[in-house]
Amino acid sequence: MPINAGIEYYKATEKYDKATTLREKLVALQEMRSAAPKHKGAENLRAEISLKIAKLKKEEEKQAKIASKKGKGATLNVKKEGAGQIVIVGLPNSGKSWLLKELTGIDVEIAPYQFTTKKPQMGMMNYRGAWAQLVEVPAIIEGSSEGKAQGTQLISVVRNADAVVLLARNTDEEKIVRRELEKSNIMLGRKRPKITIQASTELKGLSIAGKQYLKIPEKQLIEFLKSYGLHKASIILEEEATLEKVALALDQKVVYKNSFVLNAFEKFDKEKLKERIFSLLEKVLVYTKKPGMEADLRTPMAMKAGSTVEAVARVLHKDFAKYLKYVRVWGSTKFPGQRVSKDYKLKDGDIIEISGG
Repeated sequence: MPINAGIEYYKATEKYDKATTLREKLVALQEMRSAAPKHKGAENLRAEISLKIAKLKKEEEKQAKIASKKGKGATLNVKKEGAGQIVIVGLPNSGKSWLLKELTGIDVEIAPYQFTTKKPQMGMMNYRGAWAQLVEVPAIIEGSSEGKAQGTQLISVVRNADAVVLLARNTDEEKIVRRELEKSNIMLGRKRPKITIQASTELKGLSIAGKQYLKIPEKQLIEFLKSYGLHKASIILEEEATLEKVALALDQKVVYKNSFVLNAFEKFDKEKLKERIFSLLEKVLVYTKKPGMEADLRTPMAMKAGSTVEAVARVLHKDFAKYLKYVRVWGSTKFPGQRVSKDYKLKDGDIIEISGG
């Protein structure tokens, strides 16, 4: 008997066929189940999909337990230094060692054969007087996520880093590295979905705020959440919500890293590249000065973007923030040396003069 499914079902089927990770397959199956016809003739189809979902969930739990056991004692710790830590990743012979040497000046072995680098190599990159730590991670290959060539240990360095530069000469190389990192729950160039899901026994059911962001039927979202065992929870949507994004929001194992892809064998401007790499840290450089003196532009403070005057004062000395009287700012203010409140958000390149009580 034909199932007479709609186009949404076949789109979900195509997504399932193309899926390469358990999470992607689960999301596609959930979409297939929601879009499957509800008439009696499609009962077997719905049951088959539900069985596949159950099997994949068991497999996901099994993999999580295996990863947990492997993870014990199977990590590499690279101590962070400077304004932040950026790792350089790529396949063998992708130019990682050469780039590290170019940007930091450290002496590293560079050779035409594969796996020249055996352990993470570190160097400090100077950007406008601020120092960021660059770490070259030994080559990631197909199977790294399963432990091949010490892959899980190397990927643990990526997980701990603040940002990632992925070296690839073509899209095929890029896909290999991305796939291995995604299998290890590391997403490059993406932000955690602005979707908050909080289980609560005090609620009578599922409470959804921000329904205007839903890109799927509300019923489909409710079915999806219940399939994860969530029957009483508060859901707050602050961006467009698809099943994939909801699944990511539910998975606390996933980490997100600012990143970009670079072909190290193409010509590039070194200073512009430094600026681009440093921008991955999402920090601003601010300078301080004492009353009546010039600012020292050689030693900036690297602060998180959006930091306030008070935050800078706390870094300089706890008493500065406690007895803060007023602050003058040169740069982003309407006029040079303008007095601002302690809540004023500083911009890159600002100079501040702090006066206490």
